[in-house]
Amino acid sequence: MGFTDRFKEAAEAARAKLTEHGVIDDADAIHGVHAVDPHPHDLEVAKRAMALGAADPYSLITHDEVVALTGIPVGGPSLTYADDDLGVRFDAQDGHRRVWSFGVHAGHAADEATHFDPVSWYEWMVELIDDPEPIDDLGDAAVYGRGLLYVRGEGRAFYVLIDAPDGSPAKLWATALARRVLERLRSGEAG
Repeated sequence: MGFTDRFKEAAEAARAKLTEHGVIDDADAIHGVHAVDPHPHDLEVAKRAMALGAADPYSLITHDEVVALTGIPVGGPSLTYADDDLGVRFDAQDGHRRVWSFGVHAGHAADEATHFDPVSWYEWMVELIDDPEPIDDLGDAAVYGRGLLYVRGEGRAFYVLIDAPDGSPAKLWATALARRVLERLRSGEAG
């Protein structure tokens, strides 16, 4: 059984558990927030970002992998980006309006005239974290700080952003997702 099959199996088990417990009228139940299709402008931004060195955002991590690694029944992927990163985000919420959000964003050059250097991008981003905590044995370098995990490895620099209710194992989730992204980059599934 391959990685993909194992993640699909784990995601199906999570879905079956939710169905079994009848979560429709349960305010404590977590439901995936359905993603909207990206606007044509967003797709153009993504196309430009990939031309500037960003990984295909939908290849970084899949819905089933996020569900299997976090145990949270997120909705489908939403495209997300900034001036120098491109990624996907998966969201969920409960009836109390608590939100869980899992994002993976890969760095890229800011414009055509700038060469993208994953080491420089990583170092610049890490400087923005208050009280960074190094994470051993994760890529070439990794630093965690309050829901943000920056990683450099496999010739890329990326971050995992976790937004979840207090008490959630954000660091554990971020590390698990980052390990999977590195595996996908290493195997050629992502890029």
